[in-house]
Amino acid sequence: MQLQAVQERYPGAQAYVFGDSARMSAELIGLVRAGPKRATCLSMAEVARGEAVPQIARCDVATTFDGRPALVTRTMELRLVRFCDMPEALALAEGEDETLAGWKEGHEGYYRRIGVFDPEMELIWERFEVIEDLGAVDDV
Repeated sequence: MQLQAVQERYPGAQAYVFGDSARMSAELIGLVRAGPKRATCLSMAEVARGEAVPQIARCDVATTFDGRPALVTRTMELRLVRFCDMPEALALAEGEDETLAGWKEGHEGYYRRIGVFDPEMELIWERFEVIEDLGAVDDV
């Protein structure tokens, strides 16, 4: 299915990608499909670079790393929190780590790779629900 067709079915939907590599994207989409991942975060630095800001109740399209629609999600909750102040409950809701320390280590690495890390940077934490699984997977 083409992204444009999905966006026509979900007017206003923005496309986004989990992670910064095909492998990471596939792993994170897998966590969403399996159920433990029901949250994510976006740095304000990424927003400044043009990433779409999530909006409560809006449906968006998570794509594979190469741009094929994989999931339709709906934003249920948003919180603005500094990286250094991330509460354990919010970090663990992302479903990627078993401890806050693990979340911080993994996310610091990610934000350093994309060139925006600052321990006091602001993040938009988002809780979402899955509306539709479109079946696309990354070939890793």
